[in-house]
Amino acid sequence: MRLRKLVSYGILVIVFIIGFSFTAIARGSNNPPPSQNIEFAQQTSDLMLNTLFAALTQEFDETTPDNVEQGKQSISLIFNDKNRDMRLVGTLNPLQESDRPRDNFERQAHALALAGEAYTSVQRVDNQWYYRRSIPLSNFRAECALCHANFPTGPTSDWVGALMLRVPIRE
Repeated sequence: MRLRKLVSYGILVIVFIIGFSFTAIARGSNNPPPSQNIEFAQQTSDLMLNTLFAALTQEFDETTPDNVEQGKQSISLIFNDKNRDMRLVGTLNPLQESDRPRDNFERQAHALALAGEAYTSVQRVDNQWYYRRSIPLSNFRAECALCHANFPTGPTSDWVGALMLRVPIRE
């Protein structure tokens, strides 16, 4: 009886080990996620873009020469370095050094943004698949020059950087 129990426990342990191994292998898979999961992430990215654009527009509407420092801080708090899923990226005297491109995707996306081109990619970062996207930004509002003294008084069609978005893809 005791031997039977021991064998049963042994089999149970082996089944768990095999199950965990298959789960680890599946999670570590280099196979891209299914297209419907990528599409879901893309749609999430669209919603995220609309939300951020509304917030930026509100910020621009409220920023004046009298409160430009508060406006800079507000934007920096929204696009803080701890949130890796949304970033403002530029190289033309960015407000913070950490606003420069950080990886190959951001470098390529930024170069394209300076020509007015958007860029998307599905990439695996630290065992997680992401839908990554950049949206080119121009000096499209007069308020841009309030915070970015190196920009000409706008609006102009000058491309100055990119909004980078990253959405995890469900597996």
